[in-house]
Amino acid sequence: MVAEMGNPRIKALVERPTESLAVEIKTWIEPDSVEGKVKLVRAMLALRNANGGYLLIGFDDKTLAPDLDRLPADVKSAFHPDKIYALVARFASEIFDVTVEFAERDAVLFPVIVIPAGVRTPVVAKSDLMMPDGSKAVTEGDIYVRTLNANRRPSSARAHWKDWPALMDICFDNREADIGRFVRRHLSGLTKDGVKLFLGAMGEDNAGTPAQQGRLQELLDDGKSRFLKNVAERSLSLPKTGYWEVALYLDGSVPDQKIGIFLDLLRSSNPEYNGWPVWLVSNDFGNEADRPRITDEAWEALIALPNGRHTDFERFDPKGNFYHLRALFDDLQLTDYSPTPGVAFDYALPIYDCAEAIAVGLAFAKAMGCQEDDCTLEFAFRWSGLRGRELISWYSRSGIISPGRTAHQDTITLYQSVPLSTPLSAIGGLLAKTLPPLYALFKGFELSSKVIEDKSTQLVERKANF
Repeated sequence: MVAEMGNPRIKALVERPTESLAVEIKTWIEPDSVEGKVKLVRAMLALRNANGGYLLIGFDDKTLAPDLDRLPADVKSAFHPDKIYALVARFASEIFDVTVEFAERDAVLFPVIVIPAGVRTPVVAKSDLMMPDGSKAVTEGDIYVRTLNANRRPSSARAHWKDWPALMDICFDNREADIGRFVRRHLSGLTKDGVKLFLGAMGEDNAGTPAQQGRLQELLDDGKSRFLKNVAERSLSLPKTGYWEVALYLDGSVPDQKIGIFLDLLRSSNPEYNGWPVWLVSNDFGNEADRPRITDEAWEALIALPNGRHTDFERFDPKGNFYHLRALFDDLQLTDYSPTPGVAFDYALPIYDCAEAIAVGLAFAKAMGCQEDDCTLEFAFRWSGLRGRELISWYSRSGIISPGRTAHQDTITLYQSVPLSTPLSAIGGLLAKTLPPLYALFKGFELSSKVIEDKSTQLVERKANF
């Protein structure tokens, strides 16, 4: 299927390409040639086994610059979805849908092949792919994965024994998501007390209660202080906006990290669920002032794009402490239908933001070598600048919020505890218990648990249109 141009995630990927376990970058290839088919098949199977991602074509994977030397005469014809899907049908042991999207940069059209999430059993090559000299480039039974090489650079390769635990975790998590949907469907008639009793029998009575709120509050306050100090040092005059902040610490044994390569590890392991991901690593940004630098034994970066298009501040501490502040998207006028700054608060954005923060935090903790039975992620989410805003639906332009729901409280902080063993499919259920006090600020508004769970699922399955 060809998607319409205009997907913000695809636009951002083309404008700001970066390679990770969820994103593979290739220079221009010829899909009709054997060599082109080999590259496409390996990459698509690997991304499917990584639980979905993006194959960006037309860029140098080292410099990240557009490759204009081998530009096809007709990009859309060269990468027609029928060609791409035919390769999946011929070589993948389980058929999965692929979407070919296009975005323009400097008057050049670039294709992005989107691989969906949801793999439940490892996808295997079901046929040989022969080179002209008779050698096998892809062998029946090959399993390809996205993995980090010795230099911590992501690549697609045949599965090594070290890759199997992560691959099986992905498959089991997706199967657990199916079980969760089954259970919710059959427990939908239970009363709240009945559900509580059921969860209590499973030992989930206290799920979502963080261990040390004081430590999280300190992380939030220290991060905000560092943000203000960086703004002053750069003599920036930022537009007035509200802010969303997230603080995270890893409660458990955190393996020692080499600070010099720590940033590359985080960049490679970020699933990048949207075009401006939580804990974005900005070391390839054009403005050097926006790039991370080491301060007090941690990486930190203040990203302040011209005209107030984005304002973010981040700290990455190898000891397992993370902080991210960003200006509310409601105030940035990123789209033609964005509201006037300072007057609106979209109901869906907090769900997407918090779900992504949890999902990215889980990915970071696993990449750092933390063990599931010895690590819990403790989160704090804080929103500020809420007073006077009206709760509406403008970002996804879906859902109906009754008018006049205005907040009188300016700031709220919510807490969430997430065991490292938590599957992505369970994030929505956790947030359904955590986010209601935020919505209640808007004249007691109640957002259904199903909406929160559905929006979280859209995020982790890359179905949210960012």
